[in-house]
Amino acid sequence: MEESVRRAVGIMRSRYSDPITLNEIAAEVFVSPYHFSRIFSRAIGLTPGRYLTAVRLFAAKRLLLTTDLTVSDIVCSVGYNSVGTFTSRFTRVVGMSPTQYRDPTVSRLLVAASFDFSRMPEPGEMAMAASRRPSLPCWHTTTLRGTIEVPLAAGAVDAMVGVFSEAAPQRSPVAFQVLPVSGRTEFEMEGLPSGSHHVLAVAAPRIRGADTRVLTAATRRSVSVMPGSHAHVDLALQPPAEADPPVAVTLADTSRPVRA
Repeated sequence: MEESVRRAVGIMRSRYSDPITLNEIAAEVFVSPYHFSRIFSRAIGLTPGRYLTAVRLFAAKRLLLTTDLTVSDIVCSVGYNSVGTFTSRFTRVVGMSPTQYRDPTVSRLLVAASFDFSRMPEPGEMAMAASRRPSLPCWHTTTLRGTIEVPLAAGAVDAMVGVFSEAAPQRSPVAFQVLPVSGRTEFEMEGLPSGSHHVLAVAAPRIRGADTRVLTAATRRSVSVMPGSHAHVDLALQPPAEADPPVAVTLADTSRPVRA
């Protein structure tokens, strides 16, 4: 990774609460805005703007679920200067308002993965949430196959494999599966809608403690899943790196009404 990209990631991570612009970040790492966008996207897999948004929304979700701060206070803490602008953007991207995000079901089914903060529901809760998802008619669905590999030192883990519509997911997955993984494990997901998807896996050790950290893996490019095709992905789980886009998604079915 180029030093300018590494420094830019550090700036976004440490100063996301400031109203900093991408042009200002490019100037601080001594590259032109155009060159900055190009090298950052190539190294991280997201544009600088999407990455900064992911960092800010991750921080906002964390504060919503772990503190009693008001939405107004949170807005000031994550780099926005207008409650209306923040609420509109959060609702559009996440699929529910900041207030609705505080629903206990959302919190209980939260999957969060970052180098400095992680959370994962118990396997039974995740499996129950998956079983409650509405099914698509069989003629509209396709199948995704793949493998998940966990480092030997990690031992046995419980993994969630989710299919999302975007590279930096903010909403509940289109579909997901929960499975035990040890070494290299094959999986198969049926009932997916046709189209281009991104696949994310998050895993936690079977035996968890207060400081348990998750392992993650994600596809860098979208995966095309079509009827009659044989889409396949290989996911190698690793601890999240500081430069990885932080992820916080709920496995709750957000297509159903959530209490305000």
